[in-house]
Amino acid sequence: MMFRIFIAGVFASLMSVASAGWADTYTGQVAGVGDVDVELIARGTPKFPRRAKSYGVSGSVVVRFSVDVEGNAISPVIIESKPRRMFDRSAMRYMETLKFKPFEVDGEATEVKDVLMTVSYVLEG
Repeated sequence: MMFRIFIAGVFASLMSVASAGWADTYTGQVAGVGDVDVELIARGTPKFPRRAKSYGVSGSVVVRFSVDVEGNAISPVIIESKPRRMFDRSAMRYMETLKFKPFEVDGEATEVKDVLMTVSYVLEG
């Protein structure tokens, strides 16, 4: 029993160290440059809709958006949602909480277009 607790503690420590060094990045497009990666530096938590929770439904929403010169997610458009429209409003509100490291070309911040993100909703328990 003590061995299991020790292993669980070691695993949790390793996961926190590993996740501290990993940043979420998403690929987008910059005119004249091509594909680039933008780094997500802050985000809120997507709110699980009450209706989906009461039905016991999990799902996901794929959103296309741009990252402006200040690192904000702008002009989000829903590309796909499963189940249809169940999580759309929550995903759009979640997009407002995202903050990216501004992408620079030759030392100047520039807009990154056509970034795709999947917002997942998993009902636990």
